[in-house]
Amino acid sequence: MILFVDYSDVCRAPLAAAVYRRIHTKRAYSAGVYADEGASVCDAVRPALLDVHKACRLSAAMMDKADEIWCVTAAIARHLAEEQPKHAAKIHAMTDIPDPIGLGKEAYAQCAEEIRRQVEGMICVQSV
Repeated sequence: MILFVDYSDVCRAPLAAAVYRRIHTKRAYSAGVYADEGASVCDAVRPALLDVHKACRLSAAMMDKADEIWCVTAAIARHLAEEQPKHAAKIHAMTDIPDPIGLGKEAYAQCAEEIRRQVEGMICVQSV
């Protein structure tokens, strides 16, 4: 399983997971380091790919199950590797994706395009 991680799990990570599932047709999930459990995705992201996503707080169990953990920023990846050194080898950073929250439709479109570009290039392992 591929796990995408952001701070709140309401924009970049769930969008990356949805794009990954669509492009690679493999399992992908998202979580947030500081997610407000059950929060809805931001309205600008919902129509793009997500209908019923609810934010999920990152847990040790999720990290245990993940084959690869992709963080939407290098800072999040460093934080996770420091906090969870046993998982450091499977923690990766995407090229930093700016958070579009509150910046308007164009910022969300740019974010989605950057996520799509990066996810298209990913060749990730998949557990059976």
